[in-house]
Amino acid sequence: MKKLMMMALFAIMTTATFAQDAAKQILKMKNYDEAAALLNNNLGSMDAETKAKCYNKLVDLCFNAMKDEMDAPEKSESFYTALNNAFEAAKKCYEFDVMPNEKGKVKPKFIENNGMRLFQIRHHLINGGIMYQGKNDNVNAYKFLKGYVDSAEEPLFAKFMALGDQNLTNIAYYAAIYAYQNKDMANAEKYAEIAMNDPEKGREALNIKLALAQEQLKTREDSVAYAQKLEQIYASDKTNKDVFGTLINTYIGLGMDTELEALLEAKLAEEPDNFTVWAVRGQRAMSSMKLDEAVGFFKKALDIQPENVTILTYIGACQLDRAALAEDRASGKTGRAPKAAMEQIRPIYDEARGYLEKARLIDPERKEANWAYPLYRVYYSLKDEAKMKELEPLVNQ
Repeated sequence: MKKLMMMALFAIMTTATFAQDAAKQILKMKNYDEAAALLNNNLGSMDAETKAKCYNKLVDLCFNAMKDEMDAPEKSESFYTALNNAFEAAKKCYEFDVMPNEKGKVKPKFIENNGMRLFQIRHHLINGGIMYQGKNDNVNAYKFLKGYVDSAEEPLFAKFMALGDQNLTNIAYYAAIYAYQNKDMANAEKYAEIAMNDPEKGREALNIKLALAQEQLKTREDSVAYAQKLEQIYASDKTNKDVFGTLINTYIGLGMDTELEALLEAKLAEEPDNFTVWAVRGQRAMSSMKLDEAVGFFKKALDIQPENVTILTYIGACQLDRAALAEDRASGKTGRAPKAAMEQIRPIYDEARGYLEKARLIDPERKEANWAYPLYRVYYSLKDEAKMKELEPLVNQ
């Protein structure tokens, strides 16, 4: 038994000796990669104080690797690699530097120096993100921008961050975009939340947050809760058109007609010439085949945006349907409307034609609205065969 205990003690002493030898080697090394590899291989046998000492050495080696380029206007990828390694090593150094020693006391040795020297070059994390963005290397661009935003929460920099950071919210916006693209949803939401305080990108950051919230909707209860959240956001900023539009679409999707009408009425009371309200009312009347109402609403929207191709197309389509329904009623059992009736109906077709042809003139490639099919139907009803033939390639695409 005594022999076994002596063997175990010898093994412990041997391991500790190897760890001390490794630490001595690390502290003398001049190559970061070799020092990092030796440290990783011996971490399990080192105490906290030794680990902190060795990680601080890694930070030193990173600074040595960066020193020749520190003042250069353009920096190499190796500079940014060393920069990233310096921040990672400093985080680990802090972790072990604040651990109690064998007497239970915390006596950090490296925090102040590392905090100072790393905070002074922290802005290079932004430059790294920009450089890799220019190389279309989205992985590394995200890594550096993410590193900049995350470092704001590091206790190593707490006293410096207390003085403020004018770049944080703006960089958080771009980090949120990369996080969203990478399906890193937790960080996308976190960064978007920070970016919402940015004076220039705040509203766009809010859109990211809303998009994230929409993707997480699974039940009607989720959707109703989302609508309530939108209501709160809108109440705090009624000038936000994006939130207003999203709230409208949410109400429509949930069939919350009472809430939608109240929202539209309130907006009209504030802004009688609000384009969105008239357009939405027109669309709702159109979908219910209340064509006269729809045309009236759409014309109010068109007064506000006279060259809106979508509204022009909607009015043309509504007038086309109005004329077609009137012609069907006048045709009765004979299948042919009397001449007197057609004299009254034709001006409605002509009006539809005017709106649709204007839409075609403004948007010939149909990027905003597909005016081709309703215009073809108008030509068919007016028996304009030449125009029908002209439109056939578009209708048959």
